[in-house]
Amino acid sequence: MVDLFSKNSIKIGSIICHENWLFAPSTYLIDSWTPFVEEVCLPSVATETGCLEFSFHEKSDAKFEPVNKGALFKIHSFLRSKFSKPNYLSEQVILDLRKYSPGNLSHALMIHLPIALCARDYLSGIGKEAPVLVFPTSLPLYIIEIYKEVGFVVLLEDNKVVGDICDFKLTSVVCLRGILPDVITKCLKNSQFAENLLQRSKNLPNKIFISRKDTRRLVNESEVEELLGSCGYQKIYMEDYDILDQLAMVSLSDNIVAIHGAALGPLVFRSLFNSKQLKFVEIFSPGHMANVYRVLVNQLNGRWVGVRGKLWPKIIAQAYDFPKEIHKFAYADFEICLLSLEKALSALDSPSEG
Repeated sequence: MVDLFSKNSIKIGSIICHENWLFAPSTYLIDSWTPFVEEVCLPSVATETGCLEFSFHEKSDAKFEPVNKGALFKIHSFLRSKFSKPNYLSEQVILDLRKYSPGNLSHALMIHLPIALCARDYLSGIGKEAPVLVFPTSLPLYIIEIYKEVGFVVLLEDNKVVGDICDFKLTSVVCLRGILPDVITKCLKNSQFAENLLQRSKNLPNKIFISRKDTRRLVNESEVEELLGSCGYQKIYMEDYDILDQLAMVSLSDNIVAIHGAALGPLVFRSLFNSKQLKFVEIFSPGHMANVYRVLVNQLNGRWVGVRGKLWPKIIAQAYDFPKEIHKFAYADFEICLLSLEKALSALDSPSEG
């Protein structure tokens, strides 16, 4: 493994994700008389290159300047910073992670955690203590719990913070995917955190179907559950488990069928364990397709197969032109074809797949 932390600047190279199969619903578009499951060979993709650079500044300040927020939010932030007293930290190093504050569990684990871990190693190299992670007060409690379990102190603050600052520059949050498993392995392998997840996993199911309750639900969930149940999969809703059990179950299960979503972020921790090869079927709504977990499973030397749900009239209009509202249908409920799911499960056991 390359020594990622030998200096303050980490050059992030590109990782190639090889071709994979995706199965779409049985359709008459292939043959007008006999429907066939569409078998799509997804092309290889490369992760984005970039750079993560750290610097240390004594007695500096950090302001909350979030990106991609509306005008009203920015005005409120400006007034708050102008008239509120700053928070002074005299004996701790500050790592301000509020600019790209986690939007969900996946962001917290795949963006902010690697930055925090790299910062901790950088500071250790210059003789400084681990940083205090600064987040906005809106940060969910379960994310705070994860960072504390990994060994960080978390400060929730919307005002200016003054003290010794560990600053960072990042080409883009997407480029972090190229070093994600290496960072997690180097910083958390054989840690108490990893041991805790391993112990928890012993009382949790190992062959799971991760469904969704509130958004992006399967219209034919009962039929899917019956099919997967006959193959030994246990249906779960992640919100029925505490956050550490969620991390343990996703990172240590050997067979996963799951609807695409943030609950799959804990896959990043699989590199900490000497597990069997992961077999993973990712179910997509045609309203939201993404490569993020496909790439990660490839990095983990797992076997990945995709299943795309049925199209519906309104989404067809944007299928061949870049949509103005790219996430318009991202959380809509959808239906999958059982034949395409059966094909995906068979492909996982095929010697030629993965």
